[in-house]
Amino acid sequence: MSVVLDVQVRTTPKAGNTDSQNEDAAAIGSKVQRFAIADGASEGWQSGPWAKVLATAFVRTQPEPQTFVDWVNSVRDLAPRTESTSWYAEQKAALGSFSTLLGISFDTSKEGQIKWRAVAVGDSCLFQFRGGKLIAQFPIESASDFTNRPQLIGSVEMNELPEPEWFAGRAELRDVFYLLTDALAEWFVLSSNANERPGKQLDQVTNVSQSKTSFADWIKSLRETKVLRNDDCTAVRIELLPFQDSL
Repeated sequence: MSVVLDVQVRTTPKAGNTDSQNEDAAAIGSKVQRFAIADGASEGWQSGPWAKVLATAFVRTQPEPQTFVDWVNSVRDLAPRTESTSWYAEQKAALGSFSTLLGISFDTSKEGQIKWRAVAVGDSCLFQFRGGKLIAQFPIESASDFTNRPQLIGSVEMNELPEPEWFAGRAELRDVFYLLTDALAEWFVLSSNANERPGKQLDQVTNVSQSKTSFADWIKSLRETKVLRNDDCTAVRIELLPFQDSL
């Protein structure tokens, strides 16, 4: 069975910021069927670029539980560096950059079984839908678990490396996966608890027929009604399609 992954990426910065100030990152590896998002922490130094480094590194080389520490150390060699002569910039750079990470990979066997594996550090989340029904959620289960102090991967070795969380599952054709950074993931969980069908709302603004402007306008409306906190928001939508449907 040939599977095609239809991938859509939507992102918008927090209100009052420009696109260049967006500290979220997404990396897409359709050929290797690996995808990642990362959310840079504003208190770190150049955490947006560090988030991009982390997400891109996952797509290039997927870490395993036994290799995760070595993987992070190798990625740290690619962390943003400062060329500034400012003592303040050098001091901030010495403390490092910080980011969450959520990565997922897919594997299709010759028998047609589709498996997926995911790793997470922090509060960026994955949601799997089948037939419009939520069947998997990772790594956060409850809205109360979203805090102002998520686990973060630091760009310098002096920062303690949090223990990553791992998850695996099976998928079927037509399944849809969403990878969401924290503010949007928190909204999703709260909306699910209120039976507001957040998956349907996400689908309406992230499917291939909708422009990126539609996503930004939707996020703006959620902020204005106070149901979404003001933060960078990124959504990656992955739909598993039969090969012939992609032609």
